[in-house]
Amino acid sequence: MQDLSPANGTSALDRLAVDIGEATGGDVVIERFLGGGRAGQVYAARQPSLDRSVAVKILLPRLARDPKSVSRFKQEARAMAGCPHPGVVSVYSVGETGSGLPFFVMEHVDGEPLEERLKRKGKLPLQEVVRITTAVADALTYAHERGCLHRDVRPGNVLLEKRTGRVLLTDFGLAKLASGKGTAVTLTGTGEIMGTPSYLSPEQAESGTVDERSDQYSLAVTAYEMLTGRLPFEGPDEQEYVRQHAEETPPCLLRLEPGLPLALSKVVDRGLMKEPGARFASAEAFGEALRSAAAEAAARAERRVAQGHYRGYERQLVQAGAVYAGAAWGVLEATTWVIETFNLPIAFRQPAMWLVIAAFPVTLGLVWHHLRADRHSQAELALR
Repeated sequence: MQDLSPANGTSALDRLAVDIGEATGGDVVIERFLGGGRAGQVYAARQPSLDRSVAVKILLPRLARDPKSVSRFKQEARAMAGCPHPGVVSVYSVGETGSGLPFFVMEHVDGEPLEERLKRKGKLPLQEVVRITTAVADALTYAHERGCLHRDVRPGNVLLEKRTGRVLLTDFGLAKLASGKGTAVTLTGTGEIMGTPSYLSPEQAESGTVDERSDQYSLAVTAYEMLTGRLPFEGPDEQEYVRQHAEETPPCLLRLEPGLPLALSKVVDRGLMKEPGARFASAEAFGEALRSAAAEAAARAERRVAQGHYRGYERQLVQAGAVYAGAAWGVLEATTWVIETFNLPIAFRQPAMWLVIAAFPVTLGLVWHHLRADRHSQAELALR
C-alpha cells in the first residue's frame, strides 16, 4: 500500500477517491487533502446524499497490516461516535476500502486547530482562554461519563470553528474505553508512553494507572500555554519532557503573568498538581472552578471601573460647579458695573440673577451627560 498524501502525487489521491467512492456506494466524494498525524490522514469530502461537507480519516497504509494499529483506529471511531456532544467532532460512519484500508467519515469543521492560533498569536486574551478551556472541559466531562479517556488533550486536538467560534475536541486515536465513570486504566505495554510528551500527566509519563484526572492535567497544561504563550516545561527532547512532568513543579502562573486574577491562576495551578488526588475531582469541577474564578475576576474589575468612574464624576462635577460659580460671579459683577456706569435702574440686576440661577442646573446636566457619554465610549473601547 502506498502513501496517499499529495506528496505522493495526484494519482494516489485519485485512486483513494475511487476506493472510498466504491466503499461508500458513491456517497462520499474525496475532494482534497487536509492533513495527517501519526496514524492517519484526513481529507475533505462531500456527501451528495445529504448535500453536506464531511471529512474522511484514513489509517496510514503502512499501519494497515498491524492489528494493534487497526484496532486503535477503529476504537477511535467508536470513542468519538459514543460521545455525541456539541464539543466533540461527530462520526457518521465507518468502513474499509477494497484493499483493506480502514476509514471513517466524520463532521468537517471549517476552522483551525488551537495549535495554529497559538503559533500565530503567542498567547490569547483571558476571556478567550476561559471560553476554550471550559468548552473542552465540558466535552471531556461528557466523554468521561461514558467511560472514555482521551489521553491526548493538547492544542493540536482542539478545533476552533471559524464561523461560530465553536470549540471541538477531536482525535481520539489514543482514547481508552473504560467500563464506566471514575474507572482507572492501566496503560498497555511495558514502558510505552501514550500521549504527547509535552502535555503528559505525571502518571502518563510514568506509564502508570490513569483516570479522568489525567485528561484534566493535560487540559491545564493547554490552558497554561494559552495564558503565557509557553509550555510549563521545555526540554530538548521527549525524554526530558517526560522527566519534568513526572518530577518537577512548573513555574507559578503569576510569576509569568502577574496581571492574571489570583483565583484563576490557582485553578490552573491546581490542575497541574503532580498527585491526581490534589487536582480537581473531575474535568467538570475544573471547568466550573475556572468559570467561577473568571466571573469573580470580571465582577471585581467592573466594580473597580465603576468606582473609578464615580470618583471621576465627583471630581469633575465639583470642578464644573466651581467654574460655574466663578462665571456666575463675573456675570453679576459685570451687570452691577453696567448699571452703575450707565445709571440704569437697579431692577435690571434681578433678571440677570434669575438667569444665573436657572442656568446652573442646566449646566450641570450638560456636564453629567458629557461624562456619561465619555464613560460609554471608554467601555466600548475596552471591549474591543
